[in-house]
Amino acid sequence: MGEIHIEERGLTLVDLEESHIKPFVDNISPESEREFNVFYNVSLTDALTNVINDPFAFAVLKDGRPVAITGAALFTDHALVWAVFSKDLRRNWISFARASRRLMSFYHGLHEELRSTVWSENHMVHQWLLHLGFVPTDISYNPKDKQSCLHFVRCDKDAKYDDGSLSRPVLH
Repeated sequence: MGEIHIEERGLTLVDLEESHIKPFVDNISPESEREFNVFYNVSLTDALTNVINDPFAFAVLKDGRPVAITGAALFTDHALVWAVFSKDLRRNWISFARASRRLMSFYHGLHEELRSTVWSENHMVHQWLLHLGFVPTDISYNPKDKQSCLHFVRCDKDAKYDDGSLSRPVLH
């Protein structure tokens, strides 16, 4: 197992390794699988294999099994954060949503402004980002493939949230 970056609520954030990819892809959530097939039109295995050596690509493990894969791409004025979820994440959603506040603090260590771009039909990720204090800023539409995506932003200095002890994120 790679370097442990965060341990919270029974979840562990570690560097993404090749050994995480197959079990994760075999257990991909229907929403994430559909997003890769319809919106990105790329193989999830290929996409994840391409980021293995990225210093900001991570696996979220529960009992040693990957339940999410997340990362950040650094730009001059922001960091673009992304995440892909497994079927098993639904059983651990409350823990993951609460632990995600530490994940955002970790990412804010990379940059004050975090952005995320999400397929318009991936409502689970929209809810997660809103729970974490991201604000929708724009929507883009590609007439060629008739798909749209939402753009979100979260600035560290503007983020308004508590420790999540009383909030209960909802998964629809």
